Amino acid sequence: MDIRFLTTFIEVAKTRHFGKAAENLYLTQSAVSARIKLLEEYFHTTLFIRQRNSIQLTQSGEKLLPYARQLCATLNEAKQELQIQSSEYVVCGATQLASELLLPQMLSHLHNSFPDWSVKAEVLTLDTLSRQLHERVTDLSFSTEPLKSEEVNSDVLLEQDLALYRIGQASETIDAADFVAIDWGTKARDWLLTAYPQLRDAKLRTNSLNLALNNLQSEGGIAVLPTNVESQLPGSVIVTRIETLENVSFKVYVHSMKQVRRVGLAEIIESVSKAC
Repeated sequence: MDIRFLTTFIEVAKTRHFGKAAENLYLTQSAVSARIKLLEEYFHTTLFIRQRNSIQLTQSGEKLLPYARQLCATLNEAKQELQIQSSEYVVCGATQLASELLLPQMLSHLHNSFPDWSVKAEVLTLDTLSRQLHERVTDLSFSTEPLKSEEVNSDVLLEQDLALYRIGQASETIDAADFVAIDWGTKARDWLLTAYPQLRDAKLRTNSLNLALNNLQSEGGIAVLPTNVESQLPGSVIVTRIETLENVSFKVYVHSMKQVRRVGLAEIIESVSKAC
């Protein structure tokens, strides 16, 4: 069975016209007719009723149509996956915060430095990121927390101080009703609860910096943010630094397996590790 016979059948069923189907498939009308005839011989049935001004599917044709569509879709998907596998590609995984803080910059670096490689990027939980890295499903991983594994190399790509900020109109009160909690890790959480125990609760908890900033710009409030946040927000937004977190910063790590098996991947890993 040639898959082209099925695609021709699908096109004739869609257009209800041999001539239009031939035009869409860049074939002659006789070639389309020949394919349909061979398909009918294969299934030992008639697929179309040929009338003067139109072509209608027979009952057999109606039954075959969804199977033909499913089979063509499956084979096309398999073809795409095999093409990806046979080409040079790198798979990147990142936790939510790391994807927002660094992944766009890393993707630009990869595209500019290795234009012959295609890139696949996914946002994953830390556990999934670690598992896929060890299973070699992922080539490079980015996170705001280190991975504790003797099989993994981890390098710090970015480090930034944190501070408690108020976004919007200034106020003397600091309470949970205004607090947007972003998961910067254990050290930041411990510092905050020691200095401001009333912030044990929050109006919003999220692992997304972008979501937090959108909410703060819309509703105002307080949050622990990177100290370069002033440059990331529009000038019309009022930003007040309340207090810098002492000896607390966040880091973005890049992780890769110590033993690299794929040809060319070691060069990419080294380039990414030196990119920042």
